[in-house]
Amino acid sequence: MSKPALRYLALGFLVSAIVLAGYRLFFYDVQTIASEDTVVEESALTKEEVSYKEKYEALLAETEIANLEKETATSEPDAVKEEATSESTESAEAESSEPSEKKITVTINDGDPSSVASQQLQAQGLIEDAFDFDGFLENNDYAALIRPGSYEVSSEMDYEQLANVLMGNN
Repeated sequence: MSKPALRYLALGFLVSAIVLAGYRLFFYDVQTIASEDTVVEESALTKEEVSYKEKYEALLAETEIANLEKETATSEPDAVKEEATSESTESAEAESSEPSEKKITVTINDGDPSSVASQQLQAQGLIEDAFDFDGFLENNDYAALIRPGSYEVSSEMDYEQLANVLMGNN
């Protein structure tokens, strides 16, 4: 290569370096400063905006709590109906002439484990220990055979009879 060609090549590199440095100096830093200013402006909220934000968050929390209460209220009617049915059955049986035999209705929903039935039986006083009855169901492989539905059981039944009723083998 000749000397004049190399000089023009070097001069081209120098001019492009100056253009890039000028761009970086005047335009690149301005953009970063502008974005930092907008962040600072957004974080500096007025008292009115802070108050509005707090009220909004409180309202949002109340709405979520109300929604959760509605969900639990919609899932509890089965248990409430069961308790009401059990209480009405108990009161009707208490008035009858045979107070020694106690009949109740056990409701098992779809997907409930066998422990739910055990807890209902214990709560109604048909069995003394829910854990013991659930262990009986597990040991005899009856736990998986418990079917959803409403079953009428009495205090005269033993564990085997209770399990047969809950499996739908009346």
